[in-house]
Amino acid sequence: MLTAKQLLVLENIQLYINQNGRQPTLTEIGARLGIGESGIHKHIRKLISLGYLNESEGKAAYQPIDEPERQGTLPLVGVIAAGQPIEAIPDRQSIDLVTSFCGPEHYALKVSGDSMIEAGILDGDYVVIRKQTIAKTGEIIVALISHVEATLKFYHPRDTGVVELRPANCEMESMFYPATEVEIQGVMIGSFRHTTLH
Repeated sequence: MLTAKQLLVLENIQLYINQNGRQPTLTEIGARLGIGESGIHKHIRKLISLGYLNESEGKAAYQPIDEPERQGTLPLVGVIAAGQPIEAIPDRQSIDLVTSFCGPEHYALKVSGDSMIEAGILDGDYVVIRKQTIAKTGEIIVALISHVEATLKFYHPRDTGVVELRPANCEMESMFYPATEVEIQGVMIGSFRHTTLH
């Protein structure tokens, strides 16, 4: 199991290769992440020991593993409710995505429920989320409610200190919570249907 920092280093290596056609140096990785070269080197050594990178001699210190399933992928971290909120249960798989969806602050969630069908998000679809803690009114967000339950809804904060989480299904009603009970965990940047996981 990778730590968040190790996953960030690996994702940045993959993103850099996709964008530049070559692997980044330790200095380049460190510059992108704001981590010193010695810190990056420790993460690289751990990724090598876990089998995510190959060892290499010289300044490079590592060699990417040429595995198609690791190119252009995002971590699938669980299932998100699009009906009543449900407890977030960690899950770890990977799904192939177009390169434009990939990034160190992006992840995917599988939708469960039909509260967002009028936004074109169906039960069983996947949504790509950009990690952030703020959102604009009307954006589709991942909302963590009372630190326990997560849901995907349109974000509509009120001046009264209440947040409306609005579904995209005319047969369902909005949910209202005190703003202090709603934590924004990310904003949806795309969705897709994927029938086979590799």
